[in-house]
Amino acid sequence: MTKSASSAPTQAYIDTLLLYYEEEVEGETYFKALADFAEQPDHSDKLNLLAKVENHAANITLPLTRKYNLTPKGDALLFQSGQEMARRDNKTWADLLSEMARLFPGYVDDFLRLEAMAPPEDLPRLKLLTAHEVAAVEFLDLELSGAQGSVAPLNAYLEEDIT
Repeated sequence: MTKSASSAPTQAYIDTLLLYYEEEVEGETYFKALADFAEQPDHSDKLNLLAKVENHAANITLPLTRKYNLTPKGDALLFQSGQEMARRDNKTWADLLSEMARLFPGYVDDFLRLEAMAPPEDLPRLKLLTAHEVAAVEFLDLELSGAQGSVAPLNAYLEEDIT
């Protein structure tokens, strides 16, 4: 008897995958709402770009939720949650960036833990999920340092796809 290349996912993996998918959907709405609050067009553009990154990450993850017949919370509920988070987090640009720079590296670690739990065949999609957070951290580092072209990592991520 040969061992299958596929391994059965754990419940912890399934639960985490569903949660992270839902958080990407919430995140898109969160960043769109923050963009609406932004006082400077440049900040609004960058927040809308972060929303696109979240959407792309959700779209990359969605087939895995379907593969395991997972039922995410409804979009309306996730959208409402994202908007409420944005209202609570409506800060100055500097404070928002500082908070994100403090939190986002931990999210990279969270996504790496998800990869470690995953069946091997899920890894290509999960590596792209992790990559979105890496791109966000790179963006934050560049933006906080005042570097030109801080959005380059976000734009590069949006070009990534599973083919």
